[in-house]
Amino acid sequence: MESELKTLCLLSVLLLVSNWKHWTHGKSFPQVPCYFVFGDSLFDNGNNNYLSTAPKVNYLPYGIDFDTGASGRCSNGLNIADTISAQLDFDSYITHFGVGGCTNFLDGVNYGSNGAGILDITGSKSGELFTMNIQLFNHNITVSRIAKILGSQEVARKYLSQCIYVSDMGHNDYLNNYFMDSYNSSQMYDPEQFAQLLMETYETQLESLYWTGARKIALLGLIRVGCMPYNIQKNPGKLDASSCAYELNNDVQIFNGKLRNLVEKLNNKHSDARFTYINSYEIDYDNQTNNGFTYTRESCCLAEPRTVPCKSLSVPCSNRDDYVYWDGAHFTEAKAWAFGKRAYKRQSPTDAYPYDISELAKLKLDDSDAYNITHAEL
Repeated sequence: MESELKTLCLLSVLLLVSNWKHWTHGKSFPQVPCYFVFGDSLFDNGNNNYLSTAPKVNYLPYGIDFDTGASGRCSNGLNIADTISAQLDFDSYITHFGVGGCTNFLDGVNYGSNGAGILDITGSKSGELFTMNIQLFNHNITVSRIAKILGSQEVARKYLSQCIYVSDMGHNDYLNNYFMDSYNSSQMYDPEQFAQLLMETYETQLESLYWTGARKIALLGLIRVGCMPYNIQKNPGKLDASSCAYELNNDVQIFNGKLRNLVEKLNNKHSDARFTYINSYEIDYDNQTNNGFTYTRESCCLAEPRTVPCKSLSVPCSNRDDYVYWDGAHFTEAKAWAFGKRAYKRQSPTDAYPYDISELAKLKLDDSDAYNITHAEL
């Protein structure tokens, strides 16, 4: 009992300190105490700026609509991770991990890295990357810092159990590995075998995340990579009725099916945690998400044929809200918002299983009782 009272007291102090800015500015509390992001270029908010790597976009016209300019996001403005953060009522951007750590890690950290994947070999020929394993290593550093600030691992675990964790991994294991001739993965594995390799590796990684204290974990499936302008240009003779490279889409759907099954497996195994599957493939395609976009297969910025990045200092389209794709593979801010809204609050029963992110945030789990009691009493 004495230990539990000490935990409650420490959490009370933490919440008082960490939320003072919301009181003083008359703003609402975030729905969760912190938000941690693992992912690739769809989520990277500047981590690759610190690395010796080719996948780096800290130059204009990237960030042309972002308040600080070219931040390293693969977008004209916000990315999907940012839109989810805003809907969780965080009033500032979740910081990137960078090199040497960060200062606002109690609110969460974005570990996303452009080009990274589940497998360590993925993207390795492009230079340094924060692979999923490295992102987890960086998260362990953050967890240690939080435990030091809060005084014990027990208090840190209770605090972290109420946070939202989002992982968007797997795209590059196909785009920068399996689909590339410079890697031998497609010679070693058929699509079913490769998806199984990814899933077994991912499961081990997610188990590692669970043991750091994560209890509310949203796993995003893969989008329709065959509909990216870059892949349409690379596969002109292998397009379906929707002008997408169907073989690429078929392969990632095998991954998505296995990921949904993994979510069920992890929920059955860990009764004190909740994993959920965000159906990115359908959200990306659904006409409701793409309603209002005039250009769904073209890049807004100027990219060389059969390449992804915008040409440095090139002039992009002026009607950016009409475009789904900013460059050869990444969404505009407008599409990021359309997508993020569906991930946060499902508009169709198939958008998320078993929870959308808003529902995940509201869940009260056994390990998080201390936070829930304290927050209610404040």
